[in-house]
Amino acid sequence: MGKLLLVLFLSGCATLGNNKVAATCQAADGITTYYALTHGAKEVNPLLANVSPQGILFIKLAIAYIIWKMFDRETTETEKAALTGTALLGCIPAISNLKVING
Repeated sequence: MGKLLLVLFLSGCATLGNNKVAATCQAADGITTYYALTHGAKEVNPLLANVSPQGILFIKLAIAYIIWKMFDRETTETEKAALTGTALLGCIPAISNLKVING
């Protein structure tokens, strides 16, 4: 399942440079991280290791909201590249979280 999602995301790299995709990926990371942590998983990101599951969820949803609102306009090529990176930094961990959740 996770590989299928990754293929779907990567097959449309132009789509990854969209604020809505980047925001959704960040939110997906926050939600799946929250779920995994509240069901026994351990956070392996050293930057977030001492943050509560609720704190991580809040941070990721805040980032998603900022991305959604800040880039809700025509974007430059540089901004699209940054949004692509942001999308990948959200979607890849979300897929990893789904693997942890599903065992």
